[in-house]
Amino acid sequence: MNQVITIGETMVSFAPREKSRLCYGPSLEMRIAGAESNTAIGLQRLGHPAAFISRIGDDSFGQFILRSIRSEGVNTAYLTTDAQHPTGIMFKEPRPQMETSVYYYRSDSAASHMSCDDIPEKEIAAAELLHFTGITPILSDSCREMIYHTIEIAKANCCSISFDPNIRTKLWKGQDYSSLMLDFIRHATYLLAGLEEMKFLYHTDDIQQIADKAFSTNQLKCLALKDGGNGAYICDSQGIHPIPPAKCSCIDPVGAGDAFNAGFLAGILENQPYTKCGAIGALCGAHATETYGDIEGLLTKDELNCLLEHKTPIYR
Repeated sequence: MNQVITIGETMVSFAPREKSRLCYGPSLEMRIAGAESNTAIGLQRLGHPAAFISRIGDDSFGQFILRSIRSEGVNTAYLTTDAQHPTGIMFKEPRPQMETSVYYYRSDSAASHMSCDDIPEKEIAAAELLHFTGITPILSDSCREMIYHTIEIAKANCCSISFDPNIRTKLWKGQDYSSLMLDFIRHATYLLAGLEEMKFLYHTDDIQQIADKAFSTNQLKCLALKDGGNGAYICDSQGIHPIPPAKCSCIDPVGAGDAFNAGFLAGILENQPYTKCGAIGALCGAHATETYGDIEGLLTKDELNCLLEHKTPIYR
């Protein structure tokens, strides 16, 4: 049985082999990138069976995505091939002393044509946790309808809902989807959000006010506020608990939030206290920044245990 179901779009990601602007024509490496599949892979590595729902094009890029996700042990039975639309792609451009730029080419992609027909109701009903982000419902009207449909199935079957707004203003294309993000927050059991995102959505930088607004729905059990290199805050019925940042040598922060989500949700599935879930998430997020790819730095269960127990692994 799949403990966790994730839904979203995975793209093929191209990034320079060396730190160089794309305008200089560097050689590129091909990887996969997608918030929900990143989290599914992270959970699978931590010992929690996960399934990923999406669509890919009937092309080599789609086959690359399928093979990559399947090789990690994630259930890809609900990863549908769409013969009419292409697989989405993106390019990452590292910039010295600045945040990595990302260029998306995903308009009319296979995943943007997902619909309610893609949802396996029995699998959602049997899962412990449904995870999605604010990216998927803005890809198209059918994707938005699909997410709402999936939420209703989950709620009807006591499946917990995890939501990460994962705001990408490039994808908003000048529109304001704040009210949509706030509506999804109202359905969430666990809200895993960037602190800056919540400041934007609630128009305040006061963490207590953010927590009060988030918990006003009466659905929420825990709010995890991710603050990058500053750590995180775990907010629950007992108050606000700062989580210190884990030590790391950051190379590329892209994907860190997804890794945090995987660690946090793994803790939830293991019935750990929320603060322990936050500490696990912080470790997973920090180590994900030590590689250029979105999934290469995701921890395994054994690696996580060594870090939690402050043990040095034996490599030779």
